[in-house]
Amino acid sequence: MARRRAVHASDPALGDGPDPVAHNTDVLLAQSSSVDNALHLEWVISRFLPCWGDRPAGFNIEFVEATTLAIINELERTGDTPALVALRGLASVGSGRIAEESAAAADRLAAGGVIAPPWASQIGQATAVDARIMRNDEDESVGVLVEYAYPHGERHTLAAFIADDMGGAVKFMGLMKAIDDACGDDNDDDALPLQPIATDRAERLIRKALEATDQVYARFDGDPSMREFGALAWSRVRP
Repeated sequence: MARRRAVHASDPALGDGPDPVAHNTDVLLAQSSSVDNALHLEWVISRFLPCWGDRPAGFNIEFVEATTLAIINELERTGDTPALVALRGLASVGSGRIAEESAAAADRLAAGGVIAPPWASQIGQATAVDARIMRNDEDESVGVLVEYAYPHGERHTLAAFIADDMGGAVKFMGLMKAIDDACGDDNDDDALPLQPIATDRAERLIRKALEATDQVYARFDGDPSMREFGALAWSRVRP
């Protein structure tokens, strides 16, 4: 089933203008069939969503919502484990009506007996446990790293470079291992010059920078990492 979905989702016979609802539903089902951890799923959903926040400037959010809500309906109609996993991911990483309708549809599937894999309980449950900042001597640009942990203990770090010459917007992002594993601890001669910072302050810095980011530019002309991690980062730091 997963292989058939993956082939269908990438089938060139769909042509240049496939039905976006059917095509993207197939893509999400295929990708949700192959993931085996919460972070991978949240990254898949982040790549899928074209923007973050409830009312992103420059986007026709009514069209985005209408299309995504139709996809949510198709996922619920499919009613299997990959559909439930995709809906849990949309509920976690999405915003506004997309998150609300996804959560409601997922709850209905679960109440109807659809079983999620054990790792799915971690979706959307990562919390900040450490943070560092790296400053630029030449201007006000900063690199901000926030380390997150899931309840079962797995950790990862979200990194954001906030550019002074872009009005304090996020220029690029990254996702990596725990901070000490990725950058070296304080006793390591090769460690990056990172300074400790409170996790809530670090998240506020990223949130403010994401709010200042031109999302249309980020999606179509900016660094590819913004299309990969923008929505995921927002789901981590939003108020």
